[in-house]
Amino acid sequence: MLAMRRRLRGTSVAHAARSGFILSLQHPKALIIPDARFFQSLGLSGALSDRLTQFGLTTPTSVQYKAIPRILSGEDVVVAAETGGGKTLAFLLPVVEQLRRNPLPPSEMRLPTALVLTTSQELVRQLAAVLHQVDPELAQLAVSLSSSRQTLGHGSRACPLVLATPSALLRATKPRDFAFTQTVVVDEADMLLSGGFEKETKQILATIRNQPLLLPGLNSDEHKDSDFGDKDFSRDQTQTIFSAATIPDYGKRSVRHYIDYKFPSAAFAITEGFHRTLPKLTLLAHNLQEFIASDDFMDEQHARCELLYQILTSGSGKKTLVFTNSIASADALFDFLEKEKSMANCALFHKEVARPERQKLLKRLDSDDDADKDLVVICTDIAARGLDTTKVGHVVQFEFASDVVSYLHRIGRTGRAGTAGTVSSIESSENSLVLDKIREAGASTLQNAFSRTFPDTLIYTTDGKYLIYSLGLAVVVKDIKRNTQCFLRGHTDVITCLAISNDGSKLASGQQSKSRGNKAPIIVWDLAEATKRLSGSPNGGDSDRDDSFVAFRLVLHMGKVQALTFSARDSFLFTVGGQDDNALVCWNMENGEPICGTPSGDDSTLIVAAFNRAANDELLVTGGNYSITVWRVELKQRKFHALRANLGNLKRIVTCIGVSPDDKVAYCGTKTGDLLEILLDCDLTKPNCIFPPVGTLKPRYSRTTKERFSQGIVTLVVHDNEENRRFVLLGAGDGNLAVLKLGPANAASDGSKTKPIATACMEKLMGGITALSEGKHGDFYAGTNHSNMYQFQLEEVSSSGSGSHSNNAANRPVSAGVNSIKLRVALRSTCHYSCINDVVFPSSSTRSPADNSHLFLTCAKTDIRIWNARRCQEILRVQVPNLVCNCVELTRDGGLVVSGWDDGKVRAFYPESGKLKFVIQDAHNESVTAIAMCTPSSFSSSASSSSSSAAEWRLLTGGKDGRVRVWRITPSRQTMEASLKEHRGPVNAIQVTQDCTACVSASSDGSCIVWNLETFVRTQAMFASTVFRRVLYHPDESQLLTCGSDRRITYYDAYDGEAIRFLEEAADHEMLAMDIEHSGTLFATGGRDGMLRLWHYDNGETVAIGRGHSEAINAVKISPDRKEIVTVGSEGAIMIWEMGDLLEQTPA
Repeated sequence: MLAMRRRLRGTSVAHAARSGFILSLQHPKALIIPDARFFQSLGLSGALSDRLTQFGLTTPTSVQYKAIPRILSGEDVVVAAETGGGKTLAFLLPVVEQLRRNPLPPSEMRLPTALVLTTSQELVRQLAAVLHQVDPELAQLAVSLSSSRQTLGHGSRACPLVLATPSALLRATKPRDFAFTQTVVVDEADMLLSGGFEKETKQILATIRNQPLLLPGLNSDEHKDSDFGDKDFSRDQTQTIFSAATIPDYGKRSVRHYIDYKFPSAAFAITEGFHRTLPKLTLLAHNLQEFIASDDFMDEQHARCELLYQILTSGSGKKTLVFTNSIASADALFDFLEKEKSMANCALFHKEVARPERQKLLKRLDSDDDADKDLVVICTDIAARGLDTTKVGHVVQFEFASDVVSYLHRIGRTGRAGTAGTVSSIESSENSLVLDKIREAGASTLQNAFSRTFPDTLIYTTDGKYLIYSLGLAVVVKDIKRNTQCFLRGHTDVITCLAISNDGSKLASGQQSKSRGNKAPIIVWDLAEATKRLSGSPNGGDSDRDDSFVAFRLVLHMGKVQALTFSARDSFLFTVGGQDDNALVCWNMENGEPICGTPSGDDSTLIVAAFNRAANDELLVTGGNYSITVWRVELKQRKFHALRANLGNLKRIVTCIGVSPDDKVAYCGTKTGDLLEILLDCDLTKPNCIFPPVGTLKPRYSRTTKERFSQGIVTLVVHDNEENRRFVLLGAGDGNLAVLKLGPANAASDGSKTKPIATACMEKLMGGITALSEGKHGDFYAGTNHSNMYQFQLEEVSSSGSGSHSNNAANRPVSAGVNSIKLRVALRSTCHYSCINDVVFPSSSTRSPADNSHLFLTCAKTDIRIWNARRCQEILRVQVPNLVCNCVELTRDGGLVVSGWDDGKVRAFYPESGKLKFVIQDAHNESVTAIAMCTPSSFSSSASSSSSSAAEWRLLTGGKDGRVRVWRITPSRQTMEASLKEHRGPVNAIQVTQDCTACVSASSDGSCIVWNLETFVRTQAMFASTVFRRVLYHPDESQLLTCGSDRRITYYDAYDGEAIRFLEEAADHEMLAMDIEHSGTLFATGGRDGMLRLWHYDNGETVAIGRGHSEAINAVKISPDRKEIVTVGSEGAIMIWEMGDLLEQTPA
């Protein structure tokens, strides 16, 4: 087995690096595959499930799994999933099931009970075709209104289901025709509820909701009068289902606002791919300006056409959709391809093309005829919605989409139903605004989450044995003494809050959801069992199953869990939802069931804190925007009672609360930086409290601090020491750790003092403080948003002494004549606090592989760090403020650290001191994205100096501009020897041969090019429909190895550049990192799924799999001694995996 030996990490929410993690990697045969879910288990009948099985549909997709049970239960549902995710069957199957369960005789049902609205006549026919496959008998009765001349018949024929466009439906019906309608489906809801369809669709929905409902089973002769006489037939709640791949939310006129306002109880069935590109898409970008410059085209439109023709002819003969932004542009492009380029298999598809021709073209797109295998269809956005076929393998944006919604629908025409697809986009400077919005919309939620904005996600247990903190989707429990860790997995999105029970046996964690419409679960973990397994394993532990230590999974809050806390006796868990939910809920910790819930206030509630004494198990206090409230749970009536604190004219946003050990005072930190002392003595806290409370005695404001702390008070701890003296320790957003001395605990709680609270001492930490936690009495931990973790203690010193233990001016004693307080602070760990981009080991030939394996370098935003791999400690840090280091490399003799930055410069530093050696100004016009070295001996026979700082050598750089440049480095200057420009996209990797006579570069444009470094010309080129991320030479340099966005590993012959082997679907997501050990037996890969995979080179088989990262692995390196693997991730984590004797066990 392959094991993770160490873990260095940048904290998930502002905590420091942790080391000493050991995790077993799973052999593929040991991976647990979840039980398959079948349609019948979702509530569909056996007959309908069997019908689906005949067409090869046995397992529902994610959106079908979420939506079908909710629709069958009668709820209003929003079906939101990526294009090709199975939305049509997600709403059509339960509608069919409902009609089959409640069949009505034709004599009593001549009007529809179910209605499906969509955007075009083609989609009406497509829905009818799907319905015919699912239920041919129902399809015979269904009415498809695709023409304005059609009407609903009122004769003897039953029509339980109507498929229609809004305009056709309004022309064909009268309001009374909806008298039996109980279910309405709005397909392509984002289009029907906006633009030209909005008025008609909303009119239909309003008519149905306001129309009296005729109860089934009544004789229809009683209701022939148009107004149904004076009879009272109350309508049950009409079920409304919305289906869309995008749900815009930009204000009061948006689709999302309409659904939230008109259908507030609608349940959201949203998949992880919603508002995302499909996982098996390969996205290729072609820059129009670069193409014009390279071929000297004078006419931009002609250059665009030529570039499109080049894209089409270099493809693999797949069916292709080419999108334009207008009918005129489509017609002109069709003429160009058909007349000038003589492309016979080319067709037009837009609304001015006759409907029969469009129907024939749709059949050709979905056919398996060899004559149509390379069909090219020039279309407008009319083809961007609802075109459901898996036969389209390539989508080209001849003119880029005008908005993000159109972009997502266009690219969704390929790569559907799990198939692979390619999207090629012609981009120009005119599209920069849309491109920026697409990047923003497609940005990973996790990346935002790791901005370290969630406070108090670091816990130091009261026995002083464990540290608990969140890392993306996982909770990490670390044994401090044994330096081991274990993972608690089960969350589906970023963890936002943590709380530990008073007896230390349970841990609760809450998360945010990917969409406001999704539920945000809370997981209560069996911490006692987790620590027991951690203590019993010499290497720590990580369970194969996500629910190994789950005691309860609590699902009620919508969108986000803002805060949570256990009650005094751990009988209850109090939780508060985020801004969209804002509900306060009390959970029973014996069975995990909710006891009661209520809105937590008029405005957002940000924090909840329980009382501390056992007698006050039912009491808690909340704070948020302009309010502080004391609550009590009445168990008999299962409800909350509240008393809002009297703050006078004070208006504060409360960010953190600490309740005193005697439950008499609450100390509230605010966003404005002052601390409020609130007296909790009120009607609710009386032992003989009467419900509801009278409210004559309310919690009230007592006093505040003398000074305000910059960037607000983020976290605080109330501490009563052994001498019964009370202190408040608080962490501010500017990094100040402050101690407030309140005097004797009993005097601090009687409310008699009105003098402002003074600051006893302060210590400045690196980064804003986001977490404070007390472990053993008087022993504390603090975490900052710069990934620094500190351990500190309070010390009282006599005023006759020096009065302060530090030269820091912020450290100051209270006054002369009394004991003063000082903080003894020690930095325990540190790491990068942003995405880590690269990692490298030394490769000195004068040192042994074991010596080279002791150190490694990493780079990220603002800095480069050198680490001791054995001790997991930082040795040196080189900082360049406000810039991002994209790549780093060491010279062969280890004399210089050379790095590429996003300002287009190359910087070289001395590894011993971190001092700057040289800077290559404007090495590239944009970012430097790749870097590689040439040994001094290969460059010049006279270069025999022992140090690269004194020798001549070569440096190769790749840039975002697509250029590969060769630099001659001498002790006094840096000169560019050659600039090689054939790539049309960013250069992601450069690999140099051992004799430095050639190199290979990999680019996002789908090309790998081998360059001769003596003549500076291209000798080989490999092309593929992918974004190449990494390219490697095999150690014997006979073959090349590549990986990229196509999720496969490709072997190339280094002699002729031919692909000789493919490892198809080597990962579930894009592959970003790869490295091979020097014998060539094993190589490692990492990708966007955060999984580390170790492969046998010759067999092409997976040797081991490592699960540790919460986000993408950006770089991977195998140590020179082949005993460890180091990976770095987008979440700021550095992980060191132990290979053990795996290499010896693997056959050569």
